[in-house]
Amino acid sequence: MSEHAPENEINRRDAILSALMLTGAGGVAPLSEVFAQEIPDNSDLVAEIEAELKKQEEIWNSQDYQRIRELWDHDDPEPYFVAAELDETIIGWPALNKYLAPARSGLAAFRWGFSNVDARLLAPDVALAVFDHWFEFQLVGKNQVPKSGFDRLLFIFRRKPDGWKQILYANCPHSFETHARKLIERNVKPDFAEFREEAIKKKQALEQQQ
Repeated sequence: MSEHAPENEINRRDAILSALMLTGAGGVAPLSEVFAQEIPDNSDLVAEIEAELKKQEEIWNSQDYQRIRELWDHDDPEPYFVAAELDETIIGWPALNKYLAPARSGLAAFRWGFSNVDARLLAPDVALAVFDHWFEFQLVGKNQVPKSGFDRLLFIFRRKPDGWKQILYANCPHSFETHARKLIERNVKPDFAEFREEAIKKKQALEQQQ
């Protein structure tokens, strides 16, 4: 790994601070509002980032979890990983390797997906991306039941000869109130809008009979 970052690279801590400020301290703003300001057309960048996230999806769903490290910039001297379940931020390769590739995994199965990707350049070779993600898993052991979750992620990538590579991963959970509301909304069956329209027609018909 190189000891010094490229001269044209944006300062790491400034980039991280800017990225986290964009998500909002309370974590309640939807992704559409984060990027609601006037910005250039980033469709090409978004497509490139989506291609990298697709690699992550394929690795997670292959169950070969240790390959996740392939998606990181190994020339970066100080990667950051902000996991929702940990009190401390993971900083540096020794800690990150231990987290991403433990000697023994407690997962019986893990499935991951993403959507609603937005991205922008912070520097010519540094990009920020925010997106929604969901996951389903089951732990090893008797009487373990499948569980699921969803929230938002923020990544910072560096452009490398073989594509964009991660240098920062950060969970951006919703507030308790927002998460609870989204859980209620997600439980609604997809065909409810069609059912609602039919229900309205039936109520109108009943009112006309009265």
